This record gives sequence, C-alpha cells and structure tokens, in this order.
Amino acid sequence: MKAGLQCRVTLLATAVISVVSTPADSRQQSAPATTPATASTLVTRDAREAFLATARFASDPPTDGRPSWRAVLDDGTRKHDASVVTEDGSGPTRRNYRFNIAAYELDKLLGLNLVPPSVERSVGGRPASVIWWLDDFAMNELDRRRKRIDPPDADRWDRQAQAVRVFDELISNTYRDPAPPLYLNSVWDNLLITTDWTIWITDHTGAFRTRTELQDPDSLVRCPRAVLGRLRALNRSRLQQALERYLSSQQLDALEVRRVLLVKHFDDQIVRHGEALVLYDLPPRQ
Repeated sequence: MKAGLQCRVTLLATAVISVVSTPADSRQQSAPATTPATASTLVTRDAREAFLATARFASDPPTDGRPSWRAVLDDGTRKHDASVVTEDGSGPTRRNYRFNIAAYELDKLLGLNLVPPSVERSVGGRPASVIWWLDDFAMNELDRRRKRIDPPDADRWDRQAQAVRVFDELISNTYRDPAPPLYLNSVWDNLLITTDWTIWITDHTGAFRTRTELQDPDSLVRCPRAVLGRLRALNRSRLQQALERYLSSQQLDALEVRRVLLVKHFDDQIVRHGEALVLYDLPPRQ
C-alpha cells in the first residue's frame, strides 16, 4: 500500500503539465490580497455565519457584472471581508452559488471543518453565497506546487489532504482533480493554506455533478475515522433534509450513490490493509 502511494506521488510530481485557463472573475479567494484580512474576534462557525448573514455591506458591488468579488461587511462592531458569488447555473459553465452553501452544510454534517462558513443572502438584488474570507492566508496549493514548498509537518499535511480527497469524491468536484496532468493546473488554486499550514477549501460552484461512480478511487488511500462513521450514518433522507434547498433530486440521488460507494471502498481497504493503515484522526482544527 505504501509503495503504491509513493508511486502515485512520483507520478504526480513528474506529470506533463496541461494548463487550462479559468476566468479570474469566476474564482473565489485564491491569492493573498494587497490588503490582507484582519484577524477576527469571531472564532466559532455559528458566530461567523451570523455575521455573514446579518452584517451590512460596507462596500459596493462591482458595476461590470462580474459574478464573484471580495466585499467588506460591517456589523457596527467589527468589519470583515467576504467572498460574494452570484452565478446561478444559467451560464455555459453551469456554476452555481448554491453549491457553495451545499458544500458547507455537508462539511458540517461530516464534521470536517474544511470549508469556510458560507451563507445564502441577497446582494445587490441578486441571490448569492457569502463566504468568510480567510484570515492568515499564505498561499494556495497551486502556488505551493509551483514554488516546490514542502509542508513543515508532512504527516499533518497528508491527513488534511486525504480528507480533502474524500470530500471531493463525495461531492463530485470539478476542481482539485488529482489526475497527474493537472498537477500544476488552476483547478488547484482553491485549496487554500494559512500561515499555520491549515488547509481550507473553497469554490464549489462546479461540484455536485450527477456522476454515479467514484472518479479516482485509487487516490482514496486513507479516511478520517470520524468521517467514515458519519458517512455510514447518513442516508438519502438526511441528505435531502440538509441540502434540498441547494441541490436537485437528481444531484441528491447521485450524492447518495457516491456516499455508499465511499463507505464500501474504505470497508474494502480496511479488510485488505487493516484499520490502522486506513483510518486516522484528523489534526485539531479551530
């Protein structure tokens, strides 16, 4: 198993690069800004959700019609930035702001805490997802790979990265594709890294495809122990209850199929390799 994983990493590192450009205005927080976000006193998910849902917009939306931008919110006591996305699935890319909310709600169901707080609200007369702008943002994964920067704690990094892989398979994500030719592709600029080397994932507007198979099961090597338990406990009814505002019935059906496939995949891995090599505990996250 370890040899297979090392082989896969080697393939990724030596892949021929094929860069597919993505319009800048269709992506969300992905690069350090010239004016960094100020560290917030709001530290819980609930507090950040409430701020995103109720604070007034202290900056005007762009006048050029772009579907995503950085905004400033102010609740009268504090200010904080947010990413605003208004794409509604009607464009040729089918990107949809609702999928950002669905990803966040699903992340909460799984207890991953990989997705920044996201809420739905009207912005400038348009429905949108409003997403917490990360504090202490250092770089995105594409930058890290291009600059060949190694994480200081390889084991902690791998545990986070494997959790991302499980989540992306579950939501059938268009971005963060693990295929070797995409190792240095812009699909990786929405995996964000803070100064303490904590991973956060954003921009799920291209997720929740109706694929009824796992895209790359060979890359699913390990799974957080608690996440596998929560995947087992979920079912179509619970998914619908949590996500029906954001996903179609067909998307929910496909999500349930992938959930079942993920559980079976890791059950098979445990039988073959033993629980100690497959399951692990995620590092603590705030």
